[in-house]
Amino acid sequence: MTPAPETSPDVVELRVPAISSFISTVRLTAASLGAQCELTVDDIEDLRLVVDEACSLLLPLADADGALTVRFELTPAGLAIQSSIAARDSADVDRSGFAWTVLQALASDVAVQAADGQLTVQLVKRRAVTPA
Repeated sequence: MTPAPETSPDVVELRVPAISSFISTVRLTAASLGAQCELTVDDIEDLRLVVDEACSLLLPLADADGALTVRFELTPAGLAIQSSIAARDSADVDRSGFAWTVLQALASDVAVQAADGQLTVQLVKRRAVTPA
């Protein structure tokens, strides 16, 4: 029997088929968790957009019948998101198009990592600092 993965109340992992009709589920989850992180309404809308664009960049590169795994981590500063698919080692996201531009403009941090047959887009959406 395989031991259950270690869980944390600050981590939510979602695994859906790697097809576009499930991106709305990922967006809804992101918005809900963004609200729990006390992001502003505008930041939650930005978060929905960046999650949508990150998933849209990954889906065309997914292995046939693959899954999209999205890991959300609630942090004191905001929300960290890792969207991953199984993909060829040579696969990489398109960094010249509109989706990448949206990610860079609306996310606090964006990175791409390819390792062990997984392609991952890592995002961070930080809480806006309010003046004291």
